Amino acid sequence: MPGSSEKVAVASLERFFMASRMMCMLVLLYAVLPSKGPARTRWTPQHFWGQQSAYAGSRACQGCHANLYKIQEASNHARSLRPLKEIEKITSCLPFRLMDPSSQTELFLSRKPDGNIELSVRKDGKEDQIILEWAFGAGAKGITPVGRRDNGQFVEGRLSWYETLGTFDLTAGARERIAQDISESLGRSLGEEERSRCFGCHTTGSTAESPIPKREEMGIRCERCHGPGLEHIRSMASGNLSDRKIFHPGRLDGFSQAQLCGECHGPPPADSDFDAIRYIQQKALTVRFPSQRMVLSRCFNEADANLKCSTCHNPHANIAATRTHYDKICLGCHRLEVRKRSAVCPVAKDNCVSCHMPKGRVMVHSEFTDHWIRATRAGVTTETKDSLK
Repeated sequence: MPGSSEKVAVASLERFFMASRMMCMLVLLYAVLPSKGPARTRWTPQHFWGQQSAYAGSRACQGCHANLYKIQEASNHARSLRPLKEIEKITSCLPFRLMDPSSQTELFLSRKPDGNIELSVRKDGKEDQIILEWAFGAGAKGITPVGRRDNGQFVEGRLSWYETLGTFDLTAGARERIAQDISESLGRSLGEEERSRCFGCHTTGSTAESPIPKREEMGIRCERCHGPGLEHIRSMASGNLSDRKIFHPGRLDGFSQAQLCGECHGPPPADSDFDAIRYIQQKALTVRFPSQRMVLSRCFNEADANLKCSTCHNPHANIAATRTHYDKICLGCHRLEVRKRSAVCPVAKDNCVSCHMPKGRVMVHSEFTDHWIRATRAGVTTETKDSLK
């Protein structure tokens, strides 16, 4: 009958696309659902802290936890926000000039007689300037300065310092944002919500009501992860060891810990948020956010909630730099003597992360380790042209 073959073909295509969509859904479900346990619920750190207390300040922890305090005080977490003028990596590069190719504006960084660092711009006889007060980033990859305009508006400086260069270049994303006037040439204005998030992830105990952080609040300190500690100190001083009144992040399961760390390192998606899961899988830039990528891993989802951030990283110290540190952890499961469900790599017996967690250059002048643990093909990286901004 005329047209019957066309109808059959259309029906076949519809079944194919339906099957394809179902297969995609099954792949996504397999990628993110744990083998055991309840559905994953999204929480904030305040939920985990579970008690009301005032902040005591990290120095109050030093008396009982002297060794941990010393290690943490020297860590990149603790140095993730500092006064810009106090950082030798910054001041040793001054003065610095750069012609912004997108707007043909001259950018000039200099140190004023009072020690403050000023960014000034000049173009067509016009000039503007701003004092850059805060350094966001410990400097392991880079440091982005932030300042305020005379009207109180917070501004992300158009110049950042990069470890790989040892000097300044345009801040990530600046090449796409062509300044519309001389004022915009200084940097990108931060809205209140973004400002609050930025300072919230680089300070301890600061609030939206007090936008200017105190010196002792700068950086990620003890109470940023353990929760406010004044009641803990009082409880310990009273000898009440039955209720320590403090939160211990190390006792969380893998997904809960990923949420706690993920508030600043990328919140992991809920197990039914397929749009978010697909976005994280497909966008190379999400390699910047390890908590989001880790929960995609089969390794994570078959570990019965026992694989977590602190499995590999000591939260009080900088990340380990030796491959043997990570090999020992991987081979704790992926070797014949202890093999249960874990596969044993047929290719190599060391340097596991070089293949299964490759580094990707997803931001200008910076590499990030991909925490989506999986078998990757040789020569395939997470670098894309779209991500280098």
